[in-house]
Amino acid sequence: MLPVFIVDELPDKGELFVSGDEAHHAINVTRIKVNEIIALTDGKGRKVSVEVTSITKKSFSAKVLTVQDFPASKIWLTVMQALTKGDRARETIELLTEAGVDEIIPWSANRSIGQFKDEQDSLDKWRSWARESTKQSRRAWFPKISTLQSGVSASEVLMDFDLTLLFHESDGGKLSDLLAKAQSEKNLNKVLLIIGPEGGISDEEAAAFLERGALSVAMGLPIFRSAHAGAAALAAVQTGLGIW
Repeated sequence: MLPVFIVDELPDKGELFVSGDEAHHAINVTRIKVNEIIALTDGKGRKVSVEVTSITKKSFSAKVLTVQDFPASKIWLTVMQALTKGDRARETIELLTEAGVDEIIPWSANRSIGQFKDEQDSLDKWRSWARESTKQSRRAWFPKISTLQSGVSASEVLMDFDLTLLFHESDGGKLSDLLAKAQSEKNLNKVLLIIGPEGGISDEEAAAFLERGALSVAMGLPIFRSAHAGAAALAAVQTGLGIW
């Protein structure tokens, strides 16, 4: 498969010039060569294949060969992810991105061990990890990283979704049954998946989510780490909704 690099603006045709971090990575790490064909994405739905025409120490030029424009997801999948330990945070974002998430909402749950010491700095890190994972997984769209939510007040975001699934290690209904029922009752354009921390979602938080219409889903056995649960839940939901 073609190596993928990120370029913010991609033309329909002609030549383009690439510099900065992506050019450095392409030239010095991947070691692209003149006449080599590579792929570029803008993270906003467009992917192009290009032929490298010239290389300098800090930049390269390429000729556009083909253009593909991918529409946004018909069903927007958002994961509200409880903050994980520092060494697990990057893994969490990478797995969610690879699993096809459209949006990630960081959540400082009552029992979250990990915390954002500097919110803007942490959000920037999450966005950077999502960009890199977009390249690795050859996606056309960057996941959106939304602002931090905290504790019970996080339940306020539920009003923006057609369906909210609260994933629980034991208490809840069967996912396939819940999805089938929800699809039979209304169009699902935006679906929210809530993933709790290692210590579990508190009773107070669970009650707030359920009061606002969330449906509790039993993840069953084996028990997932919080960092891994979101990717597993996304895979199951996409299968149940017929996306996969």
